[in-house]
Amino acid sequence: MKINDEYDIGEAFAAIENEIIASMMRNISRHKAQEEKEGREWSMWQAEQLKALEKFKKQNQKKYPKQFKAINRKIEELIRMAEEEGQMDQEAEIFQAIKDGFPAEKIEEGTAAEFFRLNDRKLEALIKATHSDMQKAETAVLRMAEDQYRKIIYNAQAYANTGAGTYEKAVDMATKDFLAAGLNCIEYKNGSRHTLADYADMAIRTASKRAYLQGEGVKRQEWGISTVIINKRGDNPCPKCLPFVGKVMIDDVWSNGPKDGKSPVTGKRYPLISSAIAAGLYHPRCRDSHTTYFEGISTPPDGKFTKKELNDLAEKNRREAQQQYAERQTEKYGRLAEYSLDSEMQESNAQKCAEWNAEAHPTFKPAQTVEEAQQYAQQFCKESILDKTFKGKADYKGISLENANSINNGLHDIYSAYDVPKINGIKTIDPKSAKGKKIFTSEDAVMAYSPVENGIYINKAVLKNEKTLEAYNKKSKEAWKVVMDNIDTLKGSQRELAERYKAAGRSLVGDGSAKDYITHEMGHHIQWQLFDAKTINEIGADAKKYVSKISGYATASKTEYFAESFAAYMKGQTDILDPKFVNFLDKKAIVKSARNTQFQRGVRK
Repeated sequence: MKINDEYDIGEAFAAIENEIIASMMRNISRHKAQEEKEGREWSMWQAEQLKALEKFKKQNQKKYPKQFKAINRKIEELIRMAEEEGQMDQEAEIFQAIKDGFPAEKIEEGTAAEFFRLNDRKLEALIKATHSDMQKAETAVLRMAEDQYRKIIYNAQAYANTGAGTYEKAVDMATKDFLAAGLNCIEYKNGSRHTLADYADMAIRTASKRAYLQGEGVKRQEWGISTVIINKRGDNPCPKCLPFVGKVMIDDVWSNGPKDGKSPVTGKRYPLISSAIAAGLYHPRCRDSHTTYFEGISTPPDGKFTKKELNDLAEKNRREAQQQYAERQTEKYGRLAEYSLDSEMQESNAQKCAEWNAEAHPTFKPAQTVEEAQQYAQQFCKESILDKTFKGKADYKGISLENANSINNGLHDIYSAYDVPKINGIKTIDPKSAKGKKIFTSEDAVMAYSPVENGIYINKAVLKNEKTLEAYNKKSKEAWKVVMDNIDTLKGSQRELAERYKAAGRSLVGDGSAKDYITHEMGHHIQWQLFDAKTINEIGADAKKYVSKISGYATASKTEYFAESFAAYMKGQTDILDPKFVNFLDKKAIVKSARNTQFQRGVRK
């Protein structure tokens, strides 16, 4: 299994930030209770808080450096694997070009060895620089937490002295700015401030991208190739990279191409990658990339954009920026709702959180074509440098428009309610091609989530139209009946499983729609991505009490119990679920009113 990607590392830092904030707010609430019990004044409260601050500092200094060290090891491994992946992918591409007639020859062995030594030094320098930057950021987040805690202590007393009202309102006034911004300890050159998690996402994504490009460049050097082409992506190229899309260039940065821009193969001159980078190409978080341009073999570049395409790109960028802003506002008011002490502030911030979340995730509207539905699903898929199976794409080829919309409806509901990491992609396949490859447990499965590849496979033979899905559901019911009719002939574990199926009384997820199936598979994704092993064990401790109420399939295994429970939860069937399970999912929901676990946007009623 490949290492978790940069998104997961960013999530780890986000979890640490949330834990630090929660610890601070617990301390403040705890000492208020002591003040009420013992009749202390604000001055005594302040003294107790300062003592708590010292304890808070010592605990943080003992706990988090160990966690940071573990995460930093993962960062180094991720960068090294990205570089290796770049080498392997590029070598395969070169071999294919040679088969197609490209006249390439490896350079002399001694020169190649020098290239590798130079590449190793570059890689080590990249890792060292990334480590150094992350360590500074990690130190900054702990220092900022301590500074903000101290500031809150003094400001709370100051607001109380001005007659701000209750203790709760005084503390809320003191914590408002801090909770609104979070631990935004990183300041960029342009003056913008960012959290550790946001900075880590940018830094690691950028470092991994450069390592991958460096790995590709090493293989090009081996074969004396330096011409590349900036890919024209079908979705949304970065505005800064747009002027270079579709152009052939000499890679003088990673492939040691000639500085005069002259191709060693044809003698033709091309612009340099270094000049494009200086002008904005491959900026932080850039999603664009280049591939080798084999002169005489590769298709001539088509970098021209029509006026309509340019207008569409501008509109996509505008919508993307608007959605990102709305998501930041959702996080902001979510923190304020969760940690405000005054009940009126809780309700007000929860309402704003719900409104911004509705802005970030507008009401689902069915697409008019499968292509349009596929584009809609693309927002739930992430581009992963280290995973080539799904390639961060949504593939709805071969399935009906109705089923595509049904799947999207399910994804929309889940991503509107949860800050769950994106999947690496959705891929439709022929079930016959999946046989023996451990993609599906059987040829008849509708969908399957792969925890290794972090993506979802869809059986296009079942979802190609509504009749095929209806036939699948009918076949499943008939198979269920056969099992029940012959239960007396079964023995051992088969008999035990069948008895549990019989007690459950049903075998299908929900009503058997494509939405129900994707909700089940996303239940696996949520289990793997949002919960640790300890929490999963706690959720599953009383599974036997509830499993027969959910569905027959929930009896199959612990993971299926979780996925089926999640599917029931999203349909509002909380009365049949373990209260602990409901409580854990409620806590993970980003849209909830303060002290009330009902979803604001109607995902759960």
